[in-house]
Amino acid sequence: MENANSVLIVSVAVGGAIFVGIVVFWFIGVYFKKRVGPGISAKATAASALRINWEEKRAQPRLAVSWNASFAAPHGPERAQLKDISLGGAFVVCAAPLPLSERFQIVIELPGHTPLALNAEVVWSNANVPLDKIVNRGMGVRFIDNDASKRRRLTDVISALVAAPQPPAG
Repeated sequence: MENANSVLIVSVAVGGAIFVGIVVFWFIGVYFKKRVGPGISAKATAASALRINWEEKRAQPRLAVSWNASFAAPHGPERAQLKDISLGGAFVVCAAPLPLSERFQIVIELPGHTPLALNAEVVWSNANVPLDKIVNRGMGVRFIDNDASKRRRLTDVISALVAAPQPPAG
């Protein structure tokens, strides 16, 4: 009887160890998928990888910026600030975000360049979220229906930003 009990105890212990191992590997896999994210290239430079928010699931990764902008709002011209940008869109920090699907023109003050006016559409907004639940009041916009010269200017500025050397952290 004692031999049967020890076999049962060993079997339960081995099964438990295997279960714990599977759970630990599963958690590690989920953790790395969230940290690395889809689309990161092994060849991505350290400087550009640090400036790109890979937790976003977008066709174009966004770069962190702090650029002034303006757009026409129902109550008149609205000053804004871009917090991130990509070839496809941007996050626009503003006091009064426009309604979803609103199409408008935003004028971006590019550092070291003349301002760039782009057509955009609001794809999301945190206008209805309480202030204590958000960091920046604003809206996510998608750039739409812009001619090739405007897209080329935006591409050139973003490419220069990615290629620029970053100051050492700390």
